[in-house]
Amino acid sequence: MTDLFDPAINTSYMPSQRVPNARSYLEAWARDSAAARGAHPPTELAYGAGEHERLDLFEPAGAARASLLFIHGGYWRAFYKDTFSYIAPPLLAEGVRVGVMSYDLAPGVSLRRIVRQAREAAAFLAAHCPGPLLVAGHSAGAHLAAMIHCADWEAEGLPAPRLAGAVGISGLYDLLPLRHTELQPDLHLSEEEALALSPVTHPPSTAAPFLVAVGALESVAFHEQSEALAQGWPGVAREPQALPGRHHFSAPDDLPALALSLLGPA
Repeated sequence: MTDLFDPAINTSYMPSQRVPNARSYLEAWARDSAAARGAHPPTELAYGAGEHERLDLFEPAGAARASLLFIHGGYWRAFYKDTFSYIAPPLLAEGVRVGVMSYDLAPGVSLRRIVRQAREAAAFLAAHCPGPLLVAGHSAGAHLAAMIHCADWEAEGLPAPRLAGAVGISGLYDLLPLRHTELQPDLHLSEEEALALSPVTHPPSTAAPFLVAVGALESVAFHEQSEALAQGWPGVAREPQALPGRHHFSAPDDLPALALSLLGPA
């Protein structure tokens, strides 16, 4: 595989090897997402020219008080937006518009390209839907949410979205350990790239709060990742919140409550 591979590090970063019946959660995501699209048909919008540069926009019944961009996980190698429509209904009920994005997957594209796509999607949604914008992500999606939070928008050549806040659930903010896992053959991360694409190595470019959450039942590695961001972004990244009883695949269920805590009462 690679001479960097370390079995102990690999196990700590592979929730599918630690959570019993992990596949059943993925099946539930797909099933619940199909039901969500049936009950709340979204509008598909293109934030770029690529095949997967698309997001599904779910509108609440009344006027939206804010918009939320959700970025899925899957270690940048799996899933598209249709698997995560289930995120939308609880937020729609609270008057929050929800955009669920897709992006290209590794190894077909580089992680640097995926980061760019996430930033493009955030800029697009902010322009398309004026008003407060939240960004939220789970696992690899939390990494991308954090990379939005520390973007140099002028250097990117993109209009800076006015972020009201962000939520990262069981995120990956220091990518150096991933070079020692089974992900490396797909991610092809050099040490230089891992550092450049790690949110902990960049200061946030907005004062908007970044809410750090992690499943209480996650491995030590995921708790350490959350602590690293909180320590690296003092005053912006909040002290990590452990989600009681949650493991990697159930932690996203707490997203609506976390996001709404940033918005306050309707």
